[in-house]
Amino acid sequence: MALVALIGMRVLETLFFVGLVGSAVVVLISFYEDAIELFGKD
Repeated sequence: MALVALIGMRVLETLFFVGLVGSAVVVLISFYEDAIELFGKD
């Protein structure tokens, strides 16, 4: 039973970090596009 809980914890940990990296990528892309829109029309 403890082994199942340990494996489940590792899976959730991995999914959490994958989601965190994905969110960071989305934020960076949004920031990049907003910067182009703000500074590109000078």
